[in-house]
Amino acid sequence: MNTVIPALVATLVLATQPLQAQTPTQPRPDKPATPYTTQPMRFVVPNAPGGPTDIVARAVGEKLSERLGVPVVIDNRAGATGTVGGDIVAKSAPDGRTLLLCSSSVFTSTPILVPDAPYDARRDFAMVTTLVSVPYLLLVNPTNGPGSVREFIALAKAKPGSLNYGSAGHGSTSHMVGALFGSMAGINVVHVPYKGSSQAASDLMGGQLQFEFEAVAGGMQYLKGGRLKALGISSTKRLPALPDLPTIAESGVPGFEATVGHGVCVTAKTPPALVYRLYQELAATLKIPEVRERLTGIGAEIVGNTPEEYQAAIRAEIPRWEKIVREIAAKGQ
Repeated sequence: MNTVIPALVATLVLATQPLQAQTPTQPRPDKPATPYTTQPMRFVVPNAPGGPTDIVARAVGEKLSERLGVPVVIDNRAGATGTVGGDIVAKSAPDGRTLLLCSSSVFTSTPILVPDAPYDARRDFAMVTTLVSVPYLLLVNPTNGPGSVREFIALAKAKPGSLNYGSAGHGSTSHMVGALFGSMAGINVVHVPYKGSSQAASDLMGGQLQFEFEAVAGGMQYLKGGRLKALGISSTKRLPALPDLPTIAESGVPGFEATVGHGVCVTAKTPPALVYRLYQELAATLKIPEVRERLTGIGAEIVGNTPEEYQAAIRAEIPRWEKIVREIAAKGQ
């Protein structure tokens, strides 16, 4: 890993690189007379099954399929920090039928930490809509893990470099949240990348890891079964579904916040009018009661913003993570 550090630092200039421009289009009726498509659709998830992005994609994809009257196939393509799945979509036909589940890390950290990626996310993807925004849970083993965030920080400071945390991959959102926590808490912890967050959770349960940050969408399943324990949540407010769980900010790390958007992207060659039409279909799908119930039930906040609003949100996120990327590059994690 150390051999690529100069390249990582050198590519930090990408943090201010403009995103691919998208031409605004005028709103269209919610139910146009012409079907969006009569052919099957492919929803690529660049992570392993069972993780938070997979859960979101399946909840939305199922009802989108019913709405459009065509199959929407969920295609899990984990590997290479999500770039395996991203490459499929970047090079797909511009017909709006191959979608990518995009976490914000696709645009914020991956272009910097994976300089040899087979595409440039900020140039090669058109943003359709943010489906949900989710906070992250700080998870530990319920048997031998500390009882609070403060106890955890004290333990980490007493044993610098001895605590390992897992993530969905190098440069993934869970990696970045963990790095942000370590930086703000002033502790020295070791990152262990996996091909999916569910694999990291398995090793945390098995004792090979000491903690991980998992999106609420994926972490709730481990809490309900008592397989893992949450010490805190990364949002600025407590989660209604977990009212007794304190925020990390109120538990010894003032100002800590890390919420992540999971959205839909298509290849940048897709006509803007078609991008907007897909946004409409997805926004309508997010209004379906069963979809809303399923997504809010896993702690996600439903968004459904326009392509232009999605792009503006990502523009604001890119410089926010620059300091953390510099620290990751310096440590060679």
